[in-house]
Amino acid sequence: MSNTSNTTIPIVQPGDDYPSTPTSDPGQPYTMPPDDSTDAQAATGTVDASSRDLYQYTTYKPSGTARVWAGRKTIYYWSGDEGMYACINRYLEAVNWVQLVSWNNTTAATQTYQISYTTSLTITEGSEINSGFNLGLSFFGISIGVDMSVKTFKSTETTSSQTTTITVNVPPNSLLVFYQKRYDFRDDTTFVNDAWGQEWNAGPWGGYTPLTTKTSRVRIMADEYFTSSSQLPAGPGTVQCNTVSQAQRAGTTRKRENLTGACKDKLNQMRL
Repeated sequence: MSNTSNTTIPIVQPGDDYPSTPTSDPGQPYTMPPDDSTDAQAATGTVDASSRDLYQYTTYKPSGTARVWAGRKTIYYWSGDEGMYACINRYLEAVNWVQLVSWNNTTAATQTYQISYTTSLTITEGSEINSGFNLGLSFFGISIGVDMSVKTFKSTETTSSQTTTITVNVPPNSLLVFYQKRYDFRDDTTFVNDAWGQEWNAGPWGGYTPLTTKTSRVRIMADEYFTSSSQLPAGPGTVQCNTVSQAQRAGTTRKRENLTGACKDKLNQMRL
């Protein structure tokens, strides 16, 4: 069913629908939560803390806080008038080896096969954030530290896709399983309205806490694979992540109804 109401939203221009004066809502001071607070959720579930080999299980979960990237993205900026920014805290929720195919060679001779795998980024929750900024593009080029290694995401893993075909040899009387790596992320995004000469966090309707937050989840099928001579157990194992500081928010929060018209419209478009 189409939603015709979305097509009738007026385009807000700079300065439209400002509250009468900035003093109509002087705001409430905002204090950043500590980095080890529940604002930065740790992975849940029982994990095998002894596992450091990233090829033993199909699923690995981070231990402790796994905020692997944080920063701001500009939603709009009108010089000399106002702006709006997304403050993103990005968490790694899991690393997975996804089985694509397996071969069981029961003959006495080596068998040769071809396998194709495809890189891609899929938004599984909160795709409405794209009304504010390009979520997939925000993953391009970021680097995350996982168990003493660094993964930098390429354009073919984030903003486009690529299919690669390789040849594998399966020895006599053996099993070969082909796995592709997938990274699962969660973004918790709050919003800042730059107006009246200062920055304001976007609060909820009628109040100041909690901040208006959009949660998005992304899965990236990476350009990484490996083959195993046996089926991997589910696990999960555990990984250590390099944790970064939180995205910087504003020092003052305004009620949702007292933000600028353009800011409120953008939040509406993001289903907030």
